[in-house]
Amino acid sequence: MVEEQESTEEAGVTKKQLEIELIDAKSKIVELEAKTKTTLTGSQFLTIVLVGPLFLAFVTLGVLIVWKTTSKPAEIAPHLDIILVAFAIFANPVTAAASVVVSMMQDDVRKKNEEK
Repeated sequence: MVEEQESTEEAGVTKKQLEIELIDAKSKIVELEAKTKTTLTGSQFLTIVLVGPLFLAFVTLGVLIVWKTTSKPAEIAPHLDIILVAFAIFANPVTAAASVVVSMMQDDVRKKNEEK
């Protein structure tokens, strides 16, 4: 123990300086860990809860249209124009919801960049 202390003092670094550097390094690690954690605000959570089923229904409807059209084209062909119009009408709220989610993500990125 005494030999280690003497060797560090010979190099110009004291035990107190090492402790200070270690504390600084630990504080930087804690700060970086805090920055990397992702948390949801209440509005983000509500947006996901309300928009999630909308996206799921949109994708499900698209899959069903493709599946039914390819498996039974003779039965679906007379009604395909109405089905596609309904799908197009349904696309508007999905697009609006996607824009809300993307704008919320952009706001979060801007806030993090401003903190730096």
